[in-house]
Amino acid sequence: MNRTAILAVFALFLVPVLLATLMHSQWLDWQPAGGRNHGDLIQPVIEMDDFAIHDARGQPVTRADLLDRWQLVHVDSRPCDEACLENLYWLRQVRRAQDRHQPDIGLVFISNHDQDEATIEAIAALADDLLVLTGAPAAEVLDQFPQDGREGGFYIIDPMANIILQYPADTDHNGIRRDLRRLLTWTQRD
Repeated sequence: MNRTAILAVFALFLVPVLLATLMHSQWLDWQPAGGRNHGDLIQPVIEMDDFAIHDARGQPVTRADLLDRWQLVHVDSRPCDEACLENLYWLRQVRRAQDRHQPDIGLVFISNHDQDEATIEAIAALADDLLVLTGAPAAEVLDQFPQDGREGGFYIIDPMANIILQYPADTDHNGIRRDLRRLLTWTQRD
């Protein structure tokens, strides 16, 4: 082997080691790009406290009802109008897009504003298992969410009832779908 070939092989193996050392050294202030998630990661996660309230249909709801399933949550502090119903429709579509993981995902609507009976029926028509928490009882649950998202937005709650991701009210629902797909893939049970 000639000298050039030996130097080329040596450089081929040495250059990546030198670059990795330089990137993690004090001389180069390089940080990897942010995560691929579309929502804002809540750090530290918010572990939901125990609660015992009644939903909009008068059924008892506790923290235990949120366990063992991923929860897609829509928060809106106003009366649920057409835009709110459309957001709930798209949240349902995000769940449907998860294919075989649909049973692992719950839907929740929280509003500290009392909703009228017609609105509650319209919400129930979207998905009969959609958990609707409204009025004063919902305020107890809503107080556990980040202050900046209590007026409106979307959240993902993990199967241990921890609030982990937050999305603004005007978010693209495809971002929620992608993040949820990634979470379901990473935490897939056997």
